[in-house]
Amino acid sequence: MILQFNDPVEYYQAIANELNEIINEPWVSIEVEAKLFADSINLKIVFFRTDGSRESDVDEIMLPEYFYELAKVVSNEEKGLYKQCDFILNNNGKFDVNFEY
Repeated sequence: MILQFNDPVEYYQAIANELNEIINEPWVSIEVEAKLFADSINLKIVFFRTDGSRESDVDEIMLPEYFYELAKVVSNEEKGLYKQCDFILNNNGKFDVNFEY
């Protein structure tokens, strides 16, 4: 069962924490593309190593649930749920998030 947060920042922190846990090697940035469908969410995760190479073989644990619940928190009646969320985490802890509705 997933913890439900009321603030998007709490989801961003949970997402960043899990990404840090599941990627067990030095990295520069991690990019997550979350596409929301009627009853599912599809994640594409790519991380960039310090040597410039990239990897997309990542086993997510709670990430799909976090992104699905985040959609509920950042939605409103006018826009509805997001269709896509792009989340980029840098190794200095800074992140950028963009939504397409």
